[in-house]
Amino acid sequence: MRKSKELLLLRYLSFFILIIQMFSNEVKVKGLVFILLFLINNNIRLFYLKSDLKISLSIIIEFLCIPIACLNLGGNIIFCLIGIVIDLFSLKNKIIKNIFIFIILVMSISPILAKGTENGIINLLVIGVLFILLNYIQKLYDTKLKSQKLYDKLRISEEKLIEANKELEGYLISIEELTLLKERNRISREIHDSVGHALSTAMIQLSAMEAVAKKENSTLEIMAKNLRDFINESFQDVKRAVREIKPEEYHSYEGIFRIQEVCRNFEKMTGVKIKETISKGEWGLNSKQTSHLYRITQEILSNSLRHGKADRIRVIMNFTEDEFIISFKDNGIGIENIEEKGLGLKNIRERIEELGGSVFMESKLNEGFFVKIIVPREREV
Repeated sequence: MRKSKELLLLRYLSFFILIIQMFSNEVKVKGLVFILLFLINNNIRLFYLKSDLKISLSIIIEFLCIPIACLNLGGNIIFCLIGIVIDLFSLKNKIIKNIFIFIILVMSISPILAKGTENGIINLLVIGVLFILLNYIQKLYDTKLKSQKLYDKLRISEEKLIEANKELEGYLISIEELTLLKERNRISREIHDSVGHALSTAMIQLSAMEAVAKKENSTLEIMAKNLRDFINESFQDVKRAVREIKPEEYHSYEGIFRIQEVCRNFEKMTGVKIKETISKGEWGLNSKQTSHLYRITQEILSNSLRHGKADRIRVIMNFTEDEFIISFKDNGIGIENIEEKGLGLKNIRERIEELGGSVFMESKLNEGFFVKIIVPREREV
């Protein structure tokens, strides 16, 4: 507040008037020295001093020098006090602030320093009006600061909301794509197992009919052969269609689907609500990583129910360029200190270390259990 343009103008205007008053009393050298020191002290306090203690020491120095200057060099004391009055509103300690206000009032109405009782009353009125204006300005400034802080919080919240919305959109797209992959794989498998099997059986039967007709020199031999060839062509068409429907990248996410299967089976068997969030990546887990993470997921879900008494678990799976990150957060009873004495937690850490990854565990009483696992991407040599 005290660095605002208006208050700076008021401060330096009082210095200018003080200079004119002192120079009119023919004490030019002494007055110039005092004004320079006074100005330096004011500017140091204004621009460099932050703590209440340092600002208070600077004000005390001026309190000691102002009476001497006014008695020997002239000048109205009110113009010496304006800088101090403005700076009082930066003090946080109310006791020190009230003491300084009392000293200012005493100095401004002092008949000796004010050079008369009438001047003292005028000084008191001026100081009073100045305090009222500064108090009003301080309230406006505080309101502005609160509004700015509120605006900053809202802006940050909006940015976080936008970021969260983008992440959610990414997760939704990933879920849609992974669901589509699973459905395409299921359809291709169903066609292969049903239509493909039926056509294959028909071809075998027609081959047998063709052999019997050939022995009996029946005209059905040619018909059976033509029909078998036709079905064989249809069978090849079905196989091509199955290959086209079956997604090539499905195998890259078989590990994710296995972990997802563990979660859903656990939910069905125990009634614990498991919410999964999956982010699709550009690479997949290999068989070793899948096997270890499968067992780890089983262990963590089991611990959440058995030890944590949780009824809700959040599972987040995310691929980055170089890492696969999976985290588990339950709403169980938690624990104050995590001690990896049991085989379960030891096995989790051993499996992750075997994959070259890392595991982070965190828990507090009544705040559930959190596990974060990072598995590095295995690059092809």
